[in-house]
Amino acid sequence: MSNNHIRISESSPKDVEPSDWVKYMKPIREYMYYRTQAVLHQDMNRLWEQYPMLQTNIDRNKGINVEQFELESLTGTEYIDANFDVESYDRIKVQIISEQEAIVLVHGKMTYITADFEEAGWECLMKVYLTYQGTQWTVVKTDEYTIPEYKEWVKDRQKH
Repeated sequence: MSNNHIRISESSPKDVEPSDWVKYMKPIREYMYYRTQAVLHQDMNRLWEQYPMLQTNIDRNKGINVEQFELESLTGTEYIDANFDVESYDRIKVQIISEQEAIVLVHGKMTYITADFEEAGWECLMKVYLTYQGTQWTVVKTDEYTIPEYKEWVKDRQKH
C-alpha cells in the first residue's frame, strides 16, 4: 500500500481513486461471495472460515457482524442462486484509517433466487472494515445500517 493516503474523519468517507478501486473492491466482492455462499448452502461456517472475526462481537441491535441473522431469516426456502452488486446505488467510498486499516462504505443490493425462480432481494448499506494482512486486505468487521441509521443517512444525503 502506498504511503500517500491521508486520514479522513469517520463522517466523510471519500470516493476511491480509480487506481485504488480494485484494491478495495476485490475484498468486498470476495466477502459478498462467501456471504451469499453461506446462505445458499445454509452454512454460516463458509463465511466464518474465511473471516473468523465476523463470528465475534455480534450485535443485532447495532448491525454489527449480523450475517448469521440473514441466514436465519432465509431458512426454510431453497435458494439456488445469488447475485450482488455492491455499487448498484452508489460507488464504494473508502475511509483510510491507517496503512493497515480502511473502512469501505457499500451501498448496493443482494438478490437470491428460489428453486421456483422467485426473487428475494434488498438494498444493502453497510460499512466493511478491512485490515491489510500479509499481502491482501481482509474483512474483520461489518456494520450494516439499522433502520434508524438508514433513515438518518437518507436525511443527511438529502441535505447535501
